[in-house]
Amino acid sequence: MRINVYSDKFSGTLSAAEVLKTVTSVFKDVDIQANYFPVTDGGEHSTQILKHYNMQTEMITMTRDFIGNWIPVEYLNVDNDIYFESASLIGVNNTSDHPFNLDTSALAEVIPNIDVLSLGGSRTVDGGVGLMSSLGIEFYREENIITNPKPRDFKDITAVKIADSFAKLELRVLTDTSIPLLGSNSAIATYGPQKGLNKKDIKYLEEQLERIYDILSLELGIPLDPFKKDTGAAGGLSFALGEIFGCELISGSEYFLEKTNLLKKIKQSEITIVCEGKFDKSSLSGKVIGEILKHATGDIYFLGGQYDYVDDYQFTGIFECGPKGLKHPKEELRNTTKKLAKQISI
Repeated sequence: MRINVYSDKFSGTLSAAEVLKTVTSVFKDVDIQANYFPVTDGGEHSTQILKHYNMQTEMITMTRDFIGNWIPVEYLNVDNDIYFESASLIGVNNTSDHPFNLDTSALAEVIPNIDVLSLGGSRTVDGGVGLMSSLGIEFYREENIITNPKPRDFKDITAVKIADSFAKLELRVLTDTSIPLLGSNSAIATYGPQKGLNKKDIKYLEEQLERIYDILSLELGIPLDPFKKDTGAAGGLSFALGEIFGCELISGSEYFLEKTNLLKKIKQSEITIVCEGKFDKSSLSGKVIGEILKHATGDIYFLGGQYDYVDDYQFTGIFECGPKGLKHPKEELRNTTKKLAKQISI
């Protein structure tokens, strides 16, 4: 019997590699043979996961992240394209600072050197305004320019100007979610609480971003739509890159499955086990686990921290660690995996 286990990271607790190591240990103890695959949709740790599939390092350089720290960042060669993970400079693990004090301008230094930029796992929620301000779009408070505007400054923006240095970008951008930036199912409302935003912050940010984009639309002379799908990745950075800079937006999940040739393996499996920190409606909105589920056949099991969907979806069984998994992730994952192993062995 062919059993495939796919794991994304458990945000805030376990990496995909740590999850698979635990599952492997339990299955080995009870003589269950399986194949193990770390997976990503282009977000946090995507560089390390792609290296697992023999993607080679192109170079490593010291670069300032969004709080000004010099850190080593890695560029990959993926089919002769230079790949860069945005989370390495603007990621959730870089700082605990409030997102209103952060912006995306740090990416301006690396963008000229790459072909593919992966989005996801960011702590930023600036809608790409910080990056815009570093690439030829000037934001003003009355007659005074605001350098690297952050969300805390958005209420003060009254005008924008397009500098001579502004230019479109020839860049492919991988998105880790298809959720729109604004609207009834906004990325700000969905992912904002994970980044430290409360309800008041979310309302302020959505109102200010919509207002600023209206100003930008008039200045650029083009319609801008932050309510359409694929605009919500990395706190709206995908909106700026796609709508304003003309980048090609690509599903990070589809890109990953194509480059690693995993699609064939998914379809051939008799039992599929998907591992994720939390399974909810966002898991089916461009995330890699949702993409795997589209192609999986046979019995399908969920193994993870929390299951928070409206029904059982298409799973044969659901095994979640629950609240204890946050305090003792490896121990609880091991206990939960033992329960799954018993059902598979029946």
